Amino acid sequence: MEVIIPAVKDGILDKNYGILTEEKDTVKCGIPKKSFEIRWKGLPEGTKSIALIYIDYDNAQDEGVPWVHWTAADIPADWEGLSENQSESGECFVQGHNSWSIPYAPYDDIDETLTVGFGGPAPERCHEYELEVYALDCLTGLKEGFYINDLRKAMRGHILEKNTVLMKYIGK
Repeated sequence: MEVIIPAVKDGILDKNYGILTEEKDTVKCGIPKKSFEIRWKGLPEGTKSIALIYIDYDNAQDEGVPWVHWTAADIPADWEGLSENQSESGECFVQGHNSWSIPYAPYDDIDETLTVGFGGPAPERCHEYELEVYALDCLTGLKEGFYINDLRKAMRGHILEKNTVLMKYIGK
């Protein structure tokens, strides 16, 4: 399975999908909400759905925990990818909570509608991110607003193939 992210050039994610965007109306409460396009091809035989996890392990150095920026599941296997900003519509697939949902300051006042779906990069320094795309032999049955642990458990024993794309976001 091949995964292509047009917004990643030379390993760097375009600034418009994070806090440095020039499209300031796509940042809500300090959370970048415009998701990037993802395309895939060459899914293994028997693929019934696609799932993804977009995570920042470098955040552990800054806040003590990896930061989950996006989880999605039950993306139809006959799709060729997700279009730019498709997280906002979220039609025909389910999305989980991102780490902006952490219930402690400075994140405890963030509206719950912003904590499900894509919550883009907003690092103080350059961070490396991982987008993991999974081809699954089933639908997960998860409901909107699931957590990353729910997704990992639902995928257990059902992963036909996984592809990880590394990218950096330069930061403030």
